[in-house]
Amino acid sequence: MSKLFIFGIGGTGSRVIRSLTMLLAAGAEIKNCEKIIPIIIDPDAQNGDMNRTVELLKVYRRLHKHLGSRPNGFFKTDISTLSSLANDTDGAVQDTFVFDFGGINQRFRDYIHYNTLTPGTKSVVDLLFTEDNLESPLTIGFRGSPNIGSIVLNKVVESAEIQYFAKNFQKGDRIFFVSSIFGGTGAAGFPLLLKNLKDPNSPLANAGYIQDALTGAITVLPYFALQADDGSVIDSNAFITKTRAALSYYEQHLNGLEALYYIADTPDAPYQNQPGGSGQQNRAHIIELLSAMAVLDFMDYGPADFGSSTLYHEFGLAEDAREIQFGHLSPESKEKIAESLSRFLYFATYFNNYLREDSDSPYYKTLELNNLLGKDSLFKDLDKIINSQDFGFLNWLKELNHNQRSFAPFNLSTDDFNLMIRGKEIITKAWNPFDKGISHGFFRNELDATEKKINEPDRFRKFVMLFENATQKAFSEKVKAV
Repeated sequence: MSKLFIFGIGGTGSRVIRSLTMLLAAGAEIKNCEKIIPIIIDPDAQNGDMNRTVELLKVYRRLHKHLGSRPNGFFKTDISTLSSLANDTDGAVQDTFVFDFGGINQRFRDYIHYNTLTPGTKSVVDLLFTEDNLESPLTIGFRGSPNIGSIVLNKVVESAEIQYFAKNFQKGDRIFFVSSIFGGTGAAGFPLLLKNLKDPNSPLANAGYIQDALTGAITVLPYFALQADDGSVIDSNAFITKTRAALSYYEQHLNGLEALYYIADTPDAPYQNQPGGSGQQNRAHIIELLSAMAVLDFMDYGPADFGSSTLYHEFGLAEDAREIQFGHLSPESKEKIAESLSRFLYFATYFNNYLREDSDSPYYKTLELNNLLGKDSLFKDLDKIINSQDFGFLNWLKELNHNQRSFAPFNLSTDDFNLMIRGKEIITKAWNPFDKGISHGFFRNELDATEKKINEPDRFRKFVMLFENATQKAFSEKVKAV
């Protein structure tokens, strides 16, 4: 099975990887892939969106490492760092999901050594860059200026990370790029990386494998606006103009892609205008979730499904609804996420609201959960991935629900499993007055019965397996097709 290298470029890249990680935590299937290696490229080391995604990836990695790769189940997909691919690293590549820019702590003017340039070269630079561009601090990224990004990101190709990526790239591995087209880092980084990786004269190791690799990308067009701020260098009124210019370039110069996905939305209430740093931490958006689903879609295709020209994809809803439920998605899209997200929400709800009430249950006693909950490091990590206010699953669903175009298939204000999936009927046996559908008692009975059948000495693994089985039975037997 192949590896999938995902280059998440800029803030949008981090936010999409966050949504993808949530889908994989819930057990969504990604085909033709044994391992995913996210490489986040953002010079803004304090970016709030990037840092919470990195924390999520770290917790996910620890849980998966303990549970192991499995054909089905929560956290089943291996998400690894670049440095973990081989044991022969010399330490040049850090064990992190983030590309190391080495702490760029200078103005763009100093980065290009402006004061040492010849008068002629200075004149050319002055034509290409404004005074604001030259004074721009690189510590918070490129602030919507792809012309700056294209200069700085050229160094990426020469880096130890890209050299290590190439050294460990094998025949059959795939590449996917995630970026926005209307900002600075993503708009510059995606075409630049693609061009260098697919260069027929590339000096990289395994260059032939990289050039032949199945390669996809999603280019995110404007989907949010920013509050007007005279003190900010970023003006969202220019997003469409930048997008048009970039699309014109893409039309002529993007080579080496098997599939290119486009997605956009009409902006809703504007976000706070934060050009970078820890303050740039936006609510999760349905566009980012759908962009993550593009990664799953790309991996559905086998080599024979691609031809000699690029396949182009756009995403469309059945209607222009403001509150998106599962019924607004195509059958193919629902199949990818409806069951996995529903089951993980059942798991999260039970974990928070009912688990400790089971202290007298056989499964609870056998697993000695009174000694593990809130104490064991793995159970603490599980609690984080469910409940963290920065990156947790439940908060992610709430964020998706709080946009003007919301993703709202769930009623998040209830702990009644029968009411949790909006607009969906729960099947009960009419002849059985004790059949309450999906209830605390239903899960408790299933957990007790299944515990006796699973021969697994590791208590955390057995705990997760119990809930995988119980939620699968609840969904398959009680939930009418969503």
